[in-house]
Amino acid sequence: MSLLCAGIPITKPCNVTKSKVYLDSNGCKSANTVEVTTCSGSCVTYAMYSLEANMMERSCTCCREESTTKKEVEMICPDGSKFNHSYIHINKCGCQRTECVTPEETQVTRSRRRRR
Repeated sequence: MSLLCAGIPITKPCNVTKSKVYLDSNGCKSANTVEVTTCSGSCVTYAMYSLEANMMERSCTCCREESTTKKEVEMICPDGSKFNHSYIHINKCGCQRTECVTPEETQVTRSRRRRR
């Protein structure tokens, strides 16, 4: 079932996505596969004209982490040495409010960053 966002179907809500991979760091590899997590999916974002306010009203949310845990994995190097590597594991994702900017505002911000 899809949710509706201003008449547009949201086919994949914001959620944790998991995959198993080996981690590599400075030529060393994790002894076992590690569950790597990401936040992905859709959140409600809209812009609409408000007759009462006589201006555009915007609401922007983005899919991002809400709860994380620091985990460790044993790394093994080609010379046989071992060390522990810490990484961040995402436990929960959710839609969080963020600033809404227009494409023009984004372009101005990028131009300012280049000048610095």
